[in-house]
Amino acid sequence: MPVPDAQRLPGVHSMSAEQRLIKETPQLFALYGLLKDALPHEGERAEVMRHHLMRKGVRPSMWRLLHRDGSEWMTSMLSFYRRKALWKADAALDLLLLAQSFGTQSLVPGWLLQVLMSQCANPNRPSSGYHTKLNDLDQLNARLGRWVQYEQLEPVLRANAQLVFQWANTQWRRGSGHGLKRLTLQSLLRVVAEYEARERARAMISEPWRISVDLMLNCRLEGYEAVVIRNALELWEEGYAMRHCAYEHFSSCASGSYLVVSLRPVSGGRPLATVGIRRMSDLAMFHQVTGFANQAVRRDVYVEARRLAGELNRQLKDRPTHLKDPSLIQVGSAKEAPLLLQEHREVSAKTAQRNANTTALSVA
Repeated sequence: MPVPDAQRLPGVHSMSAEQRLIKETPQLFALYGLLKDALPHEGERAEVMRHHLMRKGVRPSMWRLLHRDGSEWMTSMLSFYRRKALWKADAALDLLLLAQSFGTQSLVPGWLLQVLMSQCANPNRPSSGYHTKLNDLDQLNARLGRWVQYEQLEPVLRANAQLVFQWANTQWRRGSGHGLKRLTLQSLLRVVAEYEARERARAMISEPWRISVDLMLNCRLEGYEAVVIRNALELWEEGYAMRHCAYEHFSSCASGSYLVVSLRPVSGGRPLATVGIRRMSDLAMFHQVTGFANQAVRRDVYVEARRLAGELNRQLKDRPTHLKDPSLIQVGSAKEAPLLLQEHREVSAKTAQRNANTTALSVA
């Protein structure tokens, strides 16, 4: 029976609500730290959080999953969100709704959630409200969440998740998953590979960009060079190699209002980062820098990306018509496109077949 306050011994104090939360449900304390400013001051903290989240669309099964697996994983995702009033509470709710879309039998792996979020922005250029932007993918997420629970499918998904989400972000629509229960991962990867082949073929026959062939940028990172992307094929290959959506800037790159620069090892291999620079008249402005799969880049890479934008700005001031030079680079031709498409489709199909375990993929 609780002891009335008047009968308590001097110096003995009751445990605060936060102390009880730490003692009884320490796995929820990280979540509480994010939601604290949006919660009423009265009541048991865990129960107050539960009611708050239920009203916002978090299901009871997700709440039970947090009780079981904890909430520490949420803090590592906060760099994706733009700081604003109550941003931690908003980010926490958004993260829970995103994670919930993958199912609540088990917690979605952090790497898969990060790949999904990178479709909208990245830690180098934070955004907000990911769930509202990506809720069309809920049906697909639920299927991926089921597949990733199988140990034999996890490495296949890890290798292809970025490509799957890039395809889905433009091709998938809410309600298009009526036949999803019969879809295997193997067939999904085949669809994605065919889509990538078509995009590459389209890039190869695109009109060349009006970028001066003598446009050069000097990279100060030891062992790396700054390569200006000069046509649609190079842009597609950059996005494919780096598993990000650089190709979405195709139109602005073609018009000369956007410039993409790839920071690549001099010795060859996958690029280190991709730099985006906006161009207005004779002014160049740094826009963003992205690492592999839109991951955060090192501080020195970020600094170098901004310096390169400044270097380009100086070049443009010296030559205001720099990006209107008629010296063009023609890549591919209309006659070559069908053959290249067929060749790439065959290679993509063989790669998908080699990566996917047919027996494992039939598990659904």
